[in-house]
Amino acid sequence: MACGFTPLQVLWCIVGPQMLRHTLPGLSNNWLVMIKATAIVSVIGLSDLMNRAAQAAGTTREPFLFYGAAALLYLAFTTLSELGFAWLARRLAIGTR
Repeated sequence: MACGFTPLQVLWCIVGPQMLRHTLPGLSNNWLVMIKATAIVSVIGLSDLMNRAAQAAGTTREPFLFYGAAALLYLAFTTLSELGFAWLARRLAIGTR
C-alpha cells in the first residue's frame, strides 16, 4: 500500500508469488495424481488407453509392445509435468536463497 498499489496489484505482484512458492509442491502432487487417476486434460483416460492397448495386444499377440507404449505415454506426461513444475519452482525461488 505504501508504494501506491491497489489491493489487487498487491495480491498479483507481491502476495501471490510468495503464496505460490509455498503451494507449488502440493499443486504439483495433485496434478500428477490427476494425470494418473483421471482423464488427461479430458482427452484420454487411463482405462480407455489401457483398453485400447489390451485390444491391440489381443489382436497382434504382442502385449509388451502396446502396454509398453501406454506406459511410455504416461511417463512422458508425468516427466514433462515434473520438468515444468521444477522450472516454475526455480523461477519462483529467485531471491530467496
